[in-house]
Amino acid sequence: MKISGDVVQLLSQIGYLACLKGNVHDGQMIMDSVEMNSTNHPSTLIGVAISRIYANQYAEAIHTLNEVLVIDSDNMTAKTFLGIALSESGQSEDAFLLFKEIVEKGNADNRAIASFYLGEMDVVNTK
Repeated sequence: MKISGDVVQLLSQIGYLACLKGNVHDGQMIMDSVEMNSTNHPSTLIGVAISRIYANQYAEAIHTLNEVLVIDSDNMTAKTFLGIALSESGQSEDAFLLFKEIVEKGNADNRAIASFYLGEMDVVNTK
């Protein structure tokens, strides 16, 4: 049984908020349902990936974000969270390249996140 798009979006928001508030287990259960019932809409998949990042499931987040980029190769939000997942999983060189691109092409929010991570990478590299 497919769930309507509105319900999937609402569940996605609830799952994301649960993860954000520290209830990662329940948030993941909700996001698993969202993922199974989504129509591969980029914003829904990005929400699923963000919940994976909160759960330290970086490989799964990377996979999901790469799916988004197949659908929408210029999605800067997907690239931002992909950079975070890559950075957190130790793939600093790939993350660095994405963050540089985001600083050049992303919106203000994405640029701020990318700049923060680039700054952190510079601190780590200078130690």
